[in-house]
Amino acid sequence: MSSPSELATMATKPRRDAQRAAEKQRLIDLRTRISAELATTRATVNTLRSKADSEQREAAEQRALRMLYPQTSPLPPSEVSADLAEAIALASAHGAAARAAYESAELEYAWFRRHTATQRAGRKPGAAEMAHGRRDVVAPGYVVSQLRRRGADSPMAAIDTWTVSKTRARSLIGAWMRSETGWVLRDDDERLFVATPKMVLEFLPTDVAPPHTEGDVLRAALESYAFPSFLDHEGGCTWIVVPLDPQRSVDDAYQGAHVRISSGERADRVASQHDEVWGASVYDADAGYVTTLDPAPAGSSLAEDSAICASRIATYADRLLSR
Repeated sequence: MSSPSELATMATKPRRDAQRAAEKQRLIDLRTRISAELATTRATVNTLRSKADSEQREAAEQRALRMLYPQTSPLPPSEVSADLAEAIALASAHGAAARAAYESAELEYAWFRRHTATQRAGRKPGAAEMAHGRRDVVAPGYVVSQLRRRGADSPMAAIDTWTVSKTRARSLIGAWMRSETGWVLRDDDERLFVATPKMVLEFLPTDVAPPHTEGDVLRAALESYAFPSFLDHEGGCTWIVVPLDPQRSVDDAYQGAHVRISSGERADRVASQHDEVWGASVYDADAGYVTTLDPAPAGSSLAEDSAICASRIATYADRLLSR
């Protein structure tokens, strides 16, 4: 018989329904919040660009009428002021990051709706057979659920869920095919299962692209500053690498001064899970630590955090390359 504590934590249908309702509302609120942020960034960029156009028109007219002004009057610059140019660059980076974050929120909501629709259909897997490995991973993405028993007599229930791309799913299936502790199966619905004595991994295929990661949003901001970047990992930690010389390719980023960026030692979580501002540390060509760039204010949205981080890197790189 299950103990009271096990019964209290058992994944009953009312509990699952409440959890799904809470997750649905979270994703709706997320989409609404990021949509408003995206609209604000677009308006800001348009306002700043209009101001820049006005400044340039005024300067051009004043230069054309130069002979009518006292010769002691300063000649207006042909370019927009440095402060305005910097503000436009930051707003553009914020807009690029906000677009990526909004796309991620839309995709995450689509994943949720598709997954719950499959659950409501109540389809049971057909007879599963041994999988052939990576070639059985055919869908654009997968919802991977880890199933365990919460008690000796309780049924298998999902305790955690991830959304992964086809590439990641192939990596996981390949790893389990090489392992001697699990069996990889597939059914007629193209679902994959990894069975071990203690848990089961269910790979539910979907035709919806997986949501963007927090690193994808940061990279969108970096791209607006023309910085190349890539995701790297070691020992369970992930980070974004940015060569400080924009002319240096990502293939040899570590051969020169570069920045490593992570949030709580991660840079590959789903965008909505970003819960700590980016930390950006500068390293030299010998992998020696140089300095840490100022972070964004606590509580910044992922898009705002990413834009500020990219701006800090651009400012530091300008100083470094102008020496």
